[in-house]
Amino acid sequence: MSTTVAKADATHRQPASAAHRRALLAAIVLTLAVAPVATWQLLDRVARGGAPAAVRGTYVPLWPPSSPPWLERLHVVQLAKQLVRAGYSIKVDGNLDAVTKSALADYLRLDAAHPLSPFLANELSGTVILGSRNPAAWNSRFGLKRKTGFVERPLVGPGGQLDAGGNVVQR
Repeated sequence: MSTTVAKADATHRQPASAAHRRALLAAIVLTLAVAPVATWQLLDRVARGGAPAAVRGTYVPLWPPSSPPWLERLHVVQLAKQLVRAGYSIKVDGNLDAVTKSALADYLRLDAAHPLSPFLANELSGTVILGSRNPAAWNSRFGLKRKTGFVERPLVGPGGQLDAGGNVVQR
């Protein structure tokens, strides 16, 4: 029987360099940052896939990420630009006012494949989505460059043509 004797410093592992430690720490932080979002996306897909078509369009995830106000304003600006590209004559100022809501109600066509985002669903609560997509008719009644008469009701406000949700007020 033989035994091998090793020097004490020969079996000791060399310490990791500072660059290796930083890379390992960055990988751990990235994993911890991505894991909740990936889990949310996975649960969202699983829940949508198992729901009937009528429910899938109205599904709101259990944990929607909250967005800061500047991001919501950017979202409204992008929506307004999309409406302008579609032919609607509206202001692109970042405010989701009654006129912009009315244009969205005329433009949007909701189905299971194109549900509203939680932010937009919240902002358009109480707005009747028409989905007629007729910018020429909408512009002649509510657009910025419409022909107006001397005795026309204002677009919004007391006695206006639109309520706060962008719905046409019948008088």
